[in-house]
Amino acid sequence: MAQIFNIIQGWKNYLKNETDTNVLKKSAICENCPEAIIGTYEKFMPDESLKEIQGLKCDKCKCPLSTKLRSENETCPLGKW
Repeated sequence: MAQIFNIIQGWKNYLKNETDTNVLKKSAICENCPEAIIGTYEKFMPDESLKEIQGLKCDKCKCPLSTKLRSENETCPLGKW
């Protein structure tokens, strides 16, 4: 149940375009991660506030980074944040 809450929270914050300092720090880490790969999300998920990770997904968990980074309780599957 917690995972569903995290997904909903991430999407809600993405749709509201909420980007705080913590999200920016996570984004800087993910931007340079070899597991951050191009997904199909960029076509329907523009991310003006996090252009460096726009359209990327995590190859480990398959989550779109624009939403995963905006969920307070989500963690990096590699333990980077």
